[in-house]
This record gives sequence, structure tokens and C-alpha cells, in this order.
Amino acid sequence: MVSIGRFSQINALLQSKTVVVSALPFIIGFLYAGVTYHQINWWGSFWLMVACVAFHFAVNAHNQLSDYFRFHKDQQIEGSHNNVIQRFQIPVWVAKLTIVSLAIFTMLIGLILVYQTGVLLLIIGIISFLVGYFYSGGPYPILKTPLGEPVSGITMGFNIVLLGTYINVATTVHVDGAFLGRMLLVALPTILVISNLMLANNISDLVEDQRMGRHTLITFIGQVNGCRLWRICYYLAYLAIAVGIGSHVLPFSTIVVFLTFPMVEKKINEFVHYPDKATTFLNSIQIILLILVSEIIGLMISLI
Repeated sequence: MVSIGRFSQINALLQSKTVVVSALPFIIGFLYAGVTYHQINWWGSFWLMVACVAFHFAVNAHNQLSDYFRFHKDQQIEGSHNNVIQRFQIPVWVAKLTIVSLAIFTMLIGLILVYQTGVLLLIIGIISFLVGYFYSGGPYPILKTPLGEPVSGITMGFNIVLLGTYINVATTVHVDGAFLGRMLLVALPTILVISNLMLANNISDLVEDQRMGRHTLITFIGQVNGCRLWRICYYLAYLAIAVGIGSHVLPFSTIVVFLTFPMVEKKINEFVHYPDKATTFLNSIQIILLILVSEIIGLMISLI
């Protein structure tokens, strides 16, 4: 049996390559606060971003551990090619210690920031912790249902963008329907591209999901319709940015996002032609980078 280093095991358990899913939405919210409200809380923003990334890692590890326990007791784990605990020979105690340590670390930072800002941070934190657990835990985990995509998109896409803005304006901005409506429009592209990451994962894993008894959205609508929906969500993300610019919620400089469309369209076509976990699934992460990084550049231009 090949020995795998502890660093490689932890890196695989945390799925650190997906850090962009929590870091980029936070940066968008942070920059939006500077552009729209001309307020920046550097210290609070830094620690809240660290907490968001740490919690994301904890959820990733919990997903893998829950998956391992679920199918190990059914003696099906040997047939799963995606569970990293099995593939990287990660001791269960290491996985548990990692999850608990990250969760405690996140809670400590969160409670300090709640004391310094306000109750909205506490509410979002509680909701995120509940979603993080029930996403893969409990008797009916969310990821095994058709709700996996929207739940992941809203939790990561909306909540983190909102947090990135709120930590900077908590003491001066009144949180009402108008504020939340603007934040929803700002976050909508992020919600869509993060939902699509989950959707691409389920499209690629359709055969294994059916064998393992996971009732994801793709098991209901099929791979072809899933790919159509996947494509449409990216188009809607561009439309949301256009609406944001037209309604003056987003600065005009974010129009630079549309320069990425030809590259994104190419990545979309590659995945739709051959949806595969080992190869074209990475297109989803690359598209997230293209759309969200270009939006960040647009917001930074507006700050200059």
C-alpha cells in the first residue's frame, strides 16, 4: 500500500482548491462596500474572510466524513471513486479532529465579530452552521436531494457576499428590504456560478449517484437537461450583471465581465460535449474564476 503524507491527506480532505468558492464572494462584498458606501473595516474584513474560508474547509471535510460513514456501513465505499478518506487513506480521527478544530476556530472568530458589529452576523452564522451540517449530515442530507444546488448557491453565494459588505457597514447602514434587495442583485451572479459548480459535480457523477442512492436534481431531469440548465445559469449570471449596471446598483466598470464571455462560452461547450469529473469538471472552477475575478477587477477600477 502506498504511504500518503499527512499534508496531502489534509489538503485532499479540505479540498483546498475550492477555496475560491468562499474567498471570491467575500472579496466582491468587501469591494462593494467600498464602492457604494465608501467604508472599509480592514481588520474585521480580514478575520471574517478567514472564518468563511475555515468554515468552508470544515464543511468540505464533514461532507467527506459523512459520505464515508454512510457508505462504509453499507459496504459500498469500495465502489466510490470520489470519497477522499478512502482514496487518500485518511484516518477517521484525523478527519474528526480537523472538522472540530476548524468549527471551533470559526465560532470563536464569529462571536468576537458579532460583539463588534451586530446581530445579523450571528443570524447568518447560525444559518450557515445549520446548513453546513445538514448539507451532508443527518438522515436526509441536502446534497442527496434536488435542493443541493440552490442551497449551496444561496449559502455560499449570497450569504458570503452579504457578510463581506455587512462587516464594513454594520455601524452605519440600516439593514432593510431595500438593502437586502440590492445585495441580492449584487450576489446573484455569484449564487448562479456556485450553484453551477454543484450542478456540474452532479452531472459528472450521475452514474455513481444513481448507484449510491443519491436523488440529486440530475437524477430527475437527466444529464442532457442538466447541461442545458447549467448553460442557462451562466447566461443568467451575465444578465444579472447587466441589470445591476443598468439599475446603478453595480458600477459601470463591472462591464469588463462581458469580456470573459467568449472564454466562458468555450468552457461551457467543452463540458456539455463531454461532462467528466476528471477532466471537464474543472471548467466550472475556471468559469467561476473568469466571471468573479473580472467582476472584482471591475469593482477595483471603480475604487480608483
